Amino acid sequence: MHCHGGVEPAEDKLVAHEGIVLDPSVGTDAVCAECHLETVTSFATSMHATLQGERTMLSVRSGMDWESDPAMSAGFEASCNGCHASCGQCHISRPDSAEGGFVSGHVFERTPSMINQCTACHGSRVGEEFRGTHRDEIAGYQADVHYLASMRCEACHTAAEMHAGSGEHRYAVDSMPRCEDCHKDIESANAYHLTHMGAFSCQVCHSQDYKACASCHAPDGLDEPSELGFAIGRNPLPEERAYEYVLLRHIPIVADTYAGWGVTEELANYDQLPSFKYTSPHNIQRWTSRTTPGKGDTCADPCHGSPDTSDGFFFRQADLDRFPDEADANRPFIVPDGSPMDWED
Repeated sequence: MHCHGGVEPAEDKLVAHEGIVLDPSVGTDAVCAECHLETVTSFATSMHATLQGERTMLSVRSGMDWESDPAMSAGFEASCNGCHASCGQCHISRPDSAEGGFVSGHVFERTPSMINQCTACHGSRVGEEFRGTHRDEIAGYQADVHYLASMRCEACHTAAEMHAGSGEHRYAVDSMPRCEDCHKDIESANAYHLTHMGAFSCQVCHSQDYKACASCHAPDGLDEPSELGFAIGRNPLPEERAYEYVLLRHIPIVADTYAGWGVTEELANYDQLPSFKYTSPHNIQRWTSRTTPGKGDTCADPCHGSPDTSDGFFFRQADLDRFPDEADANRPFIVPDGSPMDWED
């Protein structure tokens, strides 16, 4: 009764459950704060609790105070806001958005379960990449080397990061991990690193293909199946990650994405934000199609010979041509056609 409330003592079940609090771990008033005040206070402003990244994106793309718009506000509450998490949904039960349910009875687990909690939400992309379940779609697709080494989410994503207050997007969280946190002093490990380390994010060379989306309509979801691909482009977040080239992923958005919420007009500032965003796939391999030259080739050939088409390694004009309504916002991140040896800064 201390946590969930209700009436005590009571012999009748209905009377006992009057005023019951289903999840007493939500928000700054969470009962958890009695012992964990600092953590609860910080977590209440985190991305997991507020979905601030989605809220920021909606505000900019719509060009309005969308929370005061009845259709947008109701649609967000119904379709998006259910994806937030509370203390209990990480340390006791499966998240509500993953149909809830206790993981180990009412036992409080200090470290969340990767399957029942972390990838219960982050499963369709991150979880499948990490565990290598795309192998049926791509011959030779492998689980992330960290997963094969028995590392789980918490090996990189610490409690400090999970509980941290948010900025406008997840890469703005200072405690978010970087490969360099563990892989130190490797700049001279090989010719690749000597040439490219610092200019390229590690995933540019060490990721396998990853999921990208074409379009999406709330509340129905993806209009077309997600596709596995690869795109190296110029960095859209140089303030947070000081690389010149990074991986980009097309997010599920179109100008009339929210028509299903009753938003009759297309997003006013749809083209003000890029739809190809910085991404960090969780599918790392030491040897990939970029680090393994063919017989008789040099180490530069896989990338330097990549075609100008949209199925090449680089984010090119051909990729913009697939999404003409988004071209202006994404143009700063394309790389020139031809070999990187011929590019000019």
